[in-house]
Amino acid sequence: MQSNLLKTGLHKLLSLRVILSVLLFIDGVMILSPVLFSYTGDIAWQDGGFTAWLQSLGFIKLLDIPRFMLGLLLALLALLMLTGARIAWLFSLFILLTMVLMDLGLAREYSLQGLFSLALLIASGCLWRQFPHHSLTSAGVVAVSSIILLVVYSVFGTLYLGNEFQPHVTDISAAFYFALVCMTTVGFGDIIPISVEARMFTLTVVVFGITIFTTSIVYIVGVVLRGTREIVKKRLLHMKEHYVVIGANPLAVNIYKGLKKRGLQVVVICSDEDKKHFPDGTVTVAGDSADAVTLNEANVKDARCVMAIGDNDADNTFALLAVKQLAGEGVKTVTVVNQEENSDKMRLLHADMTFSLSQLGSEVLMKMLCGENINNSVMADILLAKAP
Repeated sequence: MQSNLLKTGLHKLLSLRVILSVLLFIDGVMILSPVLFSYTGDIAWQDGGFTAWLQSLGFIKLLDIPRFMLGLLLALLALLMLTGARIAWLFSLFILLTMVLMDLGLAREYSLQGLFSLALLIASGCLWRQFPHHSLTSAGVVAVSSIILLVVYSVFGTLYLGNEFQPHVTDISAAFYFALVCMTTVGFGDIIPISVEARMFTLTVVVFGITIFTTSIVYIVGVVLRGTREIVKKRLLHMKEHYVVIGANPLAVNIYKGLKKRGLQVVVICSDEDKKHFPDGTVTVAGDSADAVTLNEANVKDARCVMAIGDNDADNTFALLAVKQLAGEGVKTVTVVNQEENSDKMRLLHADMTFSLSQLGSEVLMKMLCGENINNSVMADILLAKAP
């Protein structure tokens, strides 16, 4: 038994996901180390303010600022990739691609580092199945960390190159404004880079904004929406004594509105295309009304009444048969007959109420023309098909 546990632990330790994550962490440390070792102890604090202090770091190369931020973010992503987080894997691809372009295209002294990043980029692309997990927590950590580091890089870089913009950028508020405008690719044009270095820096901010910033916002919004759907599903699972309306025709919409006016809980089962017929905020379950998964999502077994009132008699029949199988006889059932020739067949379902709109209309009209009394008892008899 201990041998099996040891083998299992060793297998997990040597899994492709772990190996790739460790190599990415090493790559991030290798990116950080030249910057840290080169400038440790060389920073001189001056009395000219924050901007003057930052610009006193004249020995820092332009490419060292993004390298430091990217290396730090890559090391963080490598730790999150150990859990199989898909967003961490996705962002690591962006960073590796950026590092390959920088090291092999601009900073030739880091060509070996660039080749190592290129190998990891190819390996990460091939091992995408190792990172299947979508987590709101992971998405939040990665997205927020990426945005913070991107903002820090953009603001510090703008201040560092402040004299190479027109007008000059001399304070954090102006640098933050310019960084945000570049990241969102708005480009008002009130602050313009006038040197080659400033233009190259601005270009990196725009590229990072398009990739990292935009992807962070879109990804986390998508995860939040999925989380919202999960909340709705959990709410449905705990819903009891509610009404389930199957269908999206005018009858179904009017019944839904009538039930909501009376303060009752209602769940609608319809297709995605038919959701537009119902008011905003309607609790809907999209899917096949005769499918057990769809009916379980609507929690029909704890419903007070299920109404199959769509336009198709066959669909209504299959839906009621599935409801009776899942919920038994404890849930009231209602159905409508759309075609009179199906009336006798649908009564074999033994629904609590089976009615035909055409028959109902004709019976009411005939009683009015003949001067017969129409009260609640008569209407109930007509609905229950008990009228003579």
